[in-house]
Amino acid sequence: MHAISTRPLPATSHGHDPPQTLVILGPDGAGKSTLIEALTRQLLNERIRARRLANAAARSWLTKFSRRLGITFPTFTQDFFETSIRGFNVARNMVSAAHSGGLSVMDRHLYCQLVLRRLRGHPSGLLLPWLAAKSTERARIILLDIDPHLAYERIVSRGKDHETLEYLSESRDEYLRLAQLHGWIILDASLPTSHLVEQLRLVIGK
Repeated sequence: MHAISTRPLPATSHGHDPPQTLVILGPDGAGKSTLIEALTRQLLNERIRARRLANAAARSWLTKFSRRLGITFPTFTQDFFETSIRGFNVARNMVSAAHSGGLSVMDRHLYCQLVLRRLRGHPSGLLLPWLAAKSTERARIILLDIDPHLAYERIVSRGKDHETLEYLSESRDEYLRLAQLHGWIILDASLPTSHLVEQLRLVIGK
């Protein structure tokens, strides 16, 4: 079992509200979208510029589409479509974030596709890991860590999609491996959203 870091985080300060990018990663059910919405809403209420940028890969849509047609796409085909869509969204949002003042909070990133590749038994390749690292050089990356059982309960309760407990456990392990490899900040996603918002505000210095 990996320890979850909950120690106070160093604050940063900026003079003229320059562009800042925060990337939120984590397994399904970690509460990424909920946390980002709470953070950006609080900042906007205080007249601090902030916005959410989604880096979707259309994985859920592709799964539902294949079920509706009664076919199963090979996992390499799935990865090609997902990587292409997520890559396009990341590139577009990175350009947008670089030319906008205030805070841009990204929901998922190319590292999410690397996790999927690992879980599917596919090689990471050379290009995608390089792009993931290069595109986050000036971003702060936060991993929301969560017990797979709690994540499973959250997914079941919202009733929009389905993941197995095994998948959630393997996904968590891979995210933690990447976090330790790259030195990401790890937050306990089981904590109240208000507490996590406070932690993120320390990270971004707002």
